[in-house]
Amino acid sequence: MSSATLPAPEQAATFRRLRTRLVRNGLRVALEHSRTRVVTMLGTSAFVFGFTFAVGLYLFNQLGKANIPFKGAIVEGLFDLMFFTLGTMLVFSTGLILYASLFTSPEARFLLCSPARADRIFATKFQAAVAFSSWGFVVLGIPVFLAYGYVTSVPWFFYALLPPYLLGYVLLPGSLSAVLCLLLVRYMPRNRRQFFAVLAVVAVAVAGVWLYKVGVGLKRSAATGGRELDDLIGQFDLFRSGLAPSHWMTRGVMAAARNDPAGALVPLAQVWSNGLLLYVVAAWTAKRVYRTAYDRTAGGGRGKKVYGTSWLDRAMGGLVFYLSPQTRTLVVKDFRTFRRDPTQWAVLIIFGVLMMIGATNMRQSFTAGLATMDRYAVSLMNLSGTAVLLCAGLSRFVFPLISLEGRKFWILGLTPVSRDQLLWGKFVFAATGALVVGEGLILASDAVIGLPWEGVALHAAVMAVVAVGLSGLNVGLGAYLPNFRETDPSKIVVGFGGTVNMVAGLGFLVLVIGAMAVPLHTAQLARAAAGGERAIGPWVYAGVPVGLLAGALAVILPLRAGARALRAMEF
Repeated sequence: MSSATLPAPEQAATFRRLRTRLVRNGLRVALEHSRTRVVTMLGTSAFVFGFTFAVGLYLFNQLGKANIPFKGAIVEGLFDLMFFTLGTMLVFSTGLILYASLFTSPEARFLLCSPARADRIFATKFQAAVAFSSWGFVVLGIPVFLAYGYVTSVPWFFYALLPPYLLGYVLLPGSLSAVLCLLLVRYMPRNRRQFFAVLAVVAVAVAGVWLYKVGVGLKRSAATGGRELDDLIGQFDLFRSGLAPSHWMTRGVMAAARNDPAGALVPLAQVWSNGLLLYVVAAWTAKRVYRTAYDRTAGGGRGKKVYGTSWLDRAMGGLVFYLSPQTRTLVVKDFRTFRRDPTQWAVLIIFGVLMMIGATNMRQSFTAGLATMDRYAVSLMNLSGTAVLLCAGLSRFVFPLISLEGRKFWILGLTPVSRDQLLWGKFVFAATGALVVGEGLILASDAVIGLPWEGVALHAAVMAVVAVGLSGLNVGLGAYLPNFRETDPSKIVVGFGGTVNMVAGLGFLVLVIGAMAVPLHTAQLARAAAGGERAIGPWVYAGVPVGLLAGALAVILPLRAGARALRAMEF
């Protein structure tokens, strides 16, 4: 029977066999030719898993020392916030990955030219997108609940129900993002400038409401009416609604912790039934609008492309005013490529908003008198999270820059710019963007938390070293270990050079944060445990020169090696 006459069930079986064969072949090739990458990925995941478990164990132990009930309203509110935050991140990350898979990949174009049904193509891409975007959710979620179960002595079926709950929950935000992605691409107005202007107005309004709530919270923190704890719990009213999937998760997990099997199974059935129903809705939507949406995207461009500068380009040029005009032009070119790709800057915006929301709720925790929610511990987590964000972002967007220039390097060879200037321009572009993003996020979160000035100054110095050092590592190793055979930056990142770069970046973060920031935070935590009687000596700043030296070496050595390799290449 030819593929043109395959009925729907046989098409589904064909795609299942295709996915199984691709996974099997990919694992075999990885184990035969890329064992270093596999071991590195497993080791990195194990490190993140262990670190998250240790942080969760510390925080739950602090709650126990403060005699806060582990199965009460405060812990439920924290779980509601965690599930809501992770679900929101899954909505955006799955949507971005799904858009790239359905509308920009050559494979999608090939499949749409075949007799395959649109919903079958969608199902294949959807499963890959959800699996790719949710692995971080599993790696971050499971250790938190393992730490909670270890501290609170939960029954055995609590651990058995964790995988079904987490796997079922990823269907809800994944399916929702799929529906939104398809409908937006199909029905987005032709005048995209007006559409994004409306979105900007909505975003400004939401930010205004959020800032108003922050101001009201700060004003209330100055009063001593005794209602701060109620205000803290009230921050989670939106997430505690019976219609919120995040609350279904919390209700089921807490029921399992309270040794109530029936109360734990009902929310589990709620999560899976609604997730599968939403997936059916997404597949039905794809069956009706996917091909039309793809045709609209492929043929909806303007006949004449209008090129011009933006005020953002001029602002970027002003930030690097000290460079030569030729190098400054290259920096603005890289920045323009970055800002025109929403899949790149959208992730940074999402992370920043979520971190600000978390910092705001931590501020409410302090005003409620929860001394265990130590601001130094929370600020250290924010610092580490921002540093990891920069490491992942620079690895994804800066490391492939030289590799992507390879096939059109002859064009750059016609310009009056040397290869050393090209490398220097990419380093300045990466360092400038990393400094703006990293310093903005960490200073804003520290201000919301209310960290003392010495902690804020130290965090600013650590973030400067991290931003500049990671930029040097990514640009230098990107030139030293390029991959000119690939045109997809995601494949360049997961190659041998990208893996080496990621491992080097994570090691650099551990060294710099451990040497510069951890001693002060450890001393402050020990001082708080001693009732504030222990003095803090100048030894806590002894690691600052070590971090500065590591940052300088991370810039000089990779850039020097990359420049030598780039000068020796022939194009």
